[in-house]
Amino acid sequence: MTNNQTAFQRFAELLDIKQKEFDSDRDIRDYVLSASQKPVAFSYVRKNIESNFGSNLPMIFPRITAVDEPDVGDCALHFVSGTIYRDDQYSHKGAVKIFNNIPETAEIILFEAGFLATTHSWSHSFREGKPEYACLGYVYDDIAHYFMADYPNRIIQKLNSEEQPSTEELTRARGLIQRIVERRISKYNAQPMHAPAMTEGYTRRVLVCDQAFADASTIYGKADEAAFEKMLVAAIQENPDAEILVKTHPDSSWEKSKRSGYYSHLSSSGRVRLLREPVNPYCIFDLVDKVYVGTSQMGLEALFAGKEVVCFGAPFYAGWGLTDDRQKIPHRHRQRSLEELFHYFYIWYTIYHVPECEAPSQIEDALDYIEAHRPYTLPPTEVEAASPPRVSIIIPVYGVEDYIEECLTSIQNQSLREIEIIPVNDCSPDGSQAIIDRLAAQDPRIRPIVLSENVGQGFARNRGIEASQGEYIWFIDADDWLVDPVFLEKIITAADKNNADMTRAKKAGEAVFDKNDELIRVIEDKSEAFFTTNISKTNFKNSPEILQNRHFWMWLYRRTFLKDNNIHFVTTQWEERAFLLKALLSARHLTLTTNLGTMYRIRQNSTARRSKNMKDVENFTRNIEQIATLLKEHGAADPASEYREHLKFQISQFIHFSFFGFFYSTLIRECENPEVYLERLAKALESLDFLATDISRTPINISKKFLSLGVYQLATSALLARHFDLLAIAANRQPVQQDQLYDFQLAEPENARIANLQNALSTYARNEQVTTLTHKASSITKKARIVIHIGATKTGSTYLQHYLEKNRPALLRAGVWFPEVGLFWQPTRPHKQAGHSDVIQAAVNNQPDVLRHIEAGLTLMSGKIHTVVLSSEAFFLNEKAHRIAEYFAGYPVEMVAYLRRQDEWANAQYCEFVAGGAVGRVDIPFSEWLKRPETRRLLDYRIPLSAWADAIGQENVKVRVFEKERLHDNDLLADFAKTINLPALLDLPEPPEDDRNSARLSTAHVELIRLFNSRPFRDRNAYFDFIEEVTQGLQRWRTKRGLAMPKPWVLSDQLAAEIMDDVRYINQEVATTYFKGNEGPLFGSAAPRPETTGIYPEEIVLIADAYERAKPLDTAPSQSERLVMSSQTSLASLKIVNYGLFGWRYWLLTPLLALLFAKRATPELQREFLKEPAQFARKNWSQRRPVMTKLLYPDTDPMGPFQVFRIWVRLMSKVARLSGRAHLSKAIEDDPIRFARTMHNPVRRFIGRLMFPCGELR
Repeated sequence: MTNNQTAFQRFAELLDIKQKEFDSDRDIRDYVLSASQKPVAFSYVRKNIESNFGSNLPMIFPRITAVDEPDVGDCALHFVSGTIYRDDQYSHKGAVKIFNNIPETAEIILFEAGFLATTHSWSHSFREGKPEYACLGYVYDDIAHYFMADYPNRIIQKLNSEEQPSTEELTRARGLIQRIVERRISKYNAQPMHAPAMTEGYTRRVLVCDQAFADASTIYGKADEAAFEKMLVAAIQENPDAEILVKTHPDSSWEKSKRSGYYSHLSSSGRVRLLREPVNPYCIFDLVDKVYVGTSQMGLEALFAGKEVVCFGAPFYAGWGLTDDRQKIPHRHRQRSLEELFHYFYIWYTIYHVPECEAPSQIEDALDYIEAHRPYTLPPTEVEAASPPRVSIIIPVYGVEDYIEECLTSIQNQSLREIEIIPVNDCSPDGSQAIIDRLAAQDPRIRPIVLSENVGQGFARNRGIEASQGEYIWFIDADDWLVDPVFLEKIITAADKNNADMTRAKKAGEAVFDKNDELIRVIEDKSEAFFTTNISKTNFKNSPEILQNRHFWMWLYRRTFLKDNNIHFVTTQWEERAFLLKALLSARHLTLTTNLGTMYRIRQNSTARRSKNMKDVENFTRNIEQIATLLKEHGAADPASEYREHLKFQISQFIHFSFFGFFYSTLIRECENPEVYLERLAKALESLDFLATDISRTPINISKKFLSLGVYQLATSALLARHFDLLAIAANRQPVQQDQLYDFQLAEPENARIANLQNALSTYARNEQVTTLTHKASSITKKARIVIHIGATKTGSTYLQHYLEKNRPALLRAGVWFPEVGLFWQPTRPHKQAGHSDVIQAAVNNQPDVLRHIEAGLTLMSGKIHTVVLSSEAFFLNEKAHRIAEYFAGYPVEMVAYLRRQDEWANAQYCEFVAGGAVGRVDIPFSEWLKRPETRRLLDYRIPLSAWADAIGQENVKVRVFEKERLHDNDLLADFAKTINLPALLDLPEPPEDDRNSARLSTAHVELIRLFNSRPFRDRNAYFDFIEEVTQGLQRWRTKRGLAMPKPWVLSDQLAAEIMDDVRYINQEVATTYFKGNEGPLFGSAAPRPETTGIYPEEIVLIADAYERAKPLDTAPSQSERLVMSSQTSLASLKIVNYGLFGWRYWLLTPLLALLFAKRATPELQREFLKEPAQFARKNWSQRRPVMTKLLYPDTDPMGPFQVFRIWVRLMSKVARLSGRAHLSKAIEDDPIRFARTMHNPVRRFIGRLMFPCGELR
């Protein structure tokens, strides 16, 4: 027997048995809800439950198991959707699997989608995989499906019973029916609200409803093919004067190849007209006076609309005296009113689970959700259409016939009705205008403009601005759409309230489609991370984060503001920047909101992704020139200007797009004289006094890798110096030939531009970006001196390395070479460099590349170099670093080491490992790190000094003490130059402050970061980015508030003294050996200890947010996972814990205690404490420290002393009843704090927090 046959037999047996054996007293609604916390199985696959039609089910059943999961047979209760037939092609696959896997003793409950099913349709939900399209409610039955006419199920039994709804229930039902009809809410709501034009000459029309062929509702509803044939014939014969409208089932349109109907083969003829396109049923009901159905739900909706309904099948709503039934309907024993039918099916029989509402939800919640999220809304009334528009939406149209309707309907569906929609047809070659005309004929708010010649997007928008009449203007491209139906209402409210010239919305996302226009994914624009809070009033000067804004179409503009300031588009395409910059510079008041605006479509054939040509190059160049003019007019070229940083940001972006976007590649490929455009670009930069050193790291589209490699710097400097050969090297990321590099750097610069270019080339041509030339044996008799600089942590090594890097060309001309190979720096943090640390690996492993490059360089530079300087802190940390001397065998090698007090070194090294973004991060306490053998070795300065003395001779080892009074001229650079006898090092430009590794964090911050170091990170660079974001963010946060950030000091005075006592004899030996004639103490007294500081809650949030961006991607739950997780910790299972007024003990006290606890606890205990601190404290601390535990986390009543906060319960309950939501009263009275914390409306939730300030859901 096949699987289908076995399942069919069990299914048929179940139906037969349930007709004889069932609990007549069972209330199926209560019974289903009683299983909400039990493990249950559903005949849906896991994907369906996570992201498709069934993704709301976990709100009711958090312990749900899918049919494709291995433990599905272990559940005692199974919910089965669909039916099973002898012919397996019609059987529901999930039902077949359930019936083949469950034990004989398992209980089965049948379920189907309710009649307020979804904002769209089951087809849309499965096809697009969007949880927001999921089913909002199901009907459940333990006897038979509701549509099985020969099997009296629970709904039929209820309707046959003597039970009567109350007066209040009938009033509610009547109001809901009226709302459904007036608001045109149906089972499937992805159907347009505009009825097709009717054929002239008919005074009457009747509707005949088709259904999907062999659908379960027709088979079990006693409506076969013959019944549908009789129904059409009857409609024709009984209505000889009427037009017969045959409406196909929407599934026939949405599932063209899978779901044909009984009338799909027909075509319009005579009085019979087929309506195949989806249309809202109530729009058709307006046109007819009689409706013929088999078992279609449209018959019930037609009853709601007051139409006569003729039934040729046996739907559950037939036989109660409401319909004209053309066959005997079995199992009907009384009459029912429409309100009674509605109450029992829609309210009692259907269990709703609506996103962002309590579960089970109310029918009103489902209606609210459908109205807010359905893709089509009610057409405007005459009053709305005639009202002056609050906003004009301008849409350039070209080649978008596949997308324009979605764009327009998303605007038509806005809750704000007083709008005008201005599509500007820029000579579109496709059928876009026909779609616009069709929609405009139905909606007078659509006011199209058709241009006589193609002018490009920018100028098309200008035409729309000229024609606009709204108080505000919103721009949108014709292939994008608005996701929030209340968006325009929200953003205009914000603009009105703040009298803003411009009001910003958040970008809803970027929807990525493949070449077949299938949605691949929706991604978030990274720049939106800068716009997470509402700001009522600001301006361009005071809100630098606005620079991260990418698009002009994310702003609502006051129309008079644009016209008064003559703000318009100056190019046909690539037009965004100049328009937006002029607007931002002109605006007096800006408002930033977190309202989700436009969803940006990324498609393969859009303007932004088509092949570019010289017209695009010209538009792009003009755009840059316009930007430069605007910035200069506003004084941004002045280094002291308040717009200078804005200028750096804007131009840095243009540098990126110019040479690493389409501009440069198109220019070189298609232009005979590219120098003409490059000259225009160079002049634009010169007019702003913009140099390579002005390139900003702030724009998120700037490549940190390119910054680190010096790519942008070389491209900019080469452009300004008109060295287009070097510009090509940067643009193509090619390596520089070694001889070309030295020839250019050894030449005296003719002017400042060439000097800047030399420095930029020096930054670019490092490691793999410079090609070593093969060379013959050198004829130079005197070999260059090799100076090895070693620095213990925080002895100025990073400063020296940046100084030597920055001045490499000038030093080369003075005979000093800081080699461009063997270097290491963090790719995303180039200021964090380790100098020539990679030379150690080359020396230890005898890898010849570095040595070969240096020797080739010495040969190429023909004896001009007398000293080679290698520098790295790694030379101190790596016990094999002295092998470098062997690597340079035959060369005179000297070593200079800078040392500091061991207690200060240990403090600095530990803090660097913990919070400095070191390659080998540390997450253990200081005392534990101090005991490591490696740490103990590094405290003994004799070890590296002796190793170097053995390698190069003690006389070549020079030891310096890093204490200001011990340095020559009290200066590190002067001391280093004097020690190695290189006065040429002095009087050269200093490196920028950012390159000095001087950023620091306090002791408390270091300790907090240590806790995060034990967590997983996406990769090493993500960790480096985390440290950089935290360090810079904390520094900015404290600077902005005038708060100090003291240096860290993690040692107690006793421990510091013990360290120095342990190394006392070591230091005496070093002093005696290397400071002969001056054998006093090696180091001076300890420096004053830095002050301590606390941590603010905002700083903890800053660090936690940074970690969210750096953690492994697979640890972040998907939307469907979050839904399952949230349902698993459903509101009923969450506890209310009193953490004091507004939860201060959790948000403020707990992080401070965590810092203290971290010094003694394992990471596992720390995590357990942070997860639920009050519970942890009572479990682990109360026995030993009961008083402290009660003081820190008192177990008091969250309703306050004497339950004082309960005074609000009666008031809230009364408000709920007066507002027509009496069903909420019980929830308020039973658990007011839980109710207050879980209200969806944020304003109401805030008020609830004020009423009940104590008690957190945990």
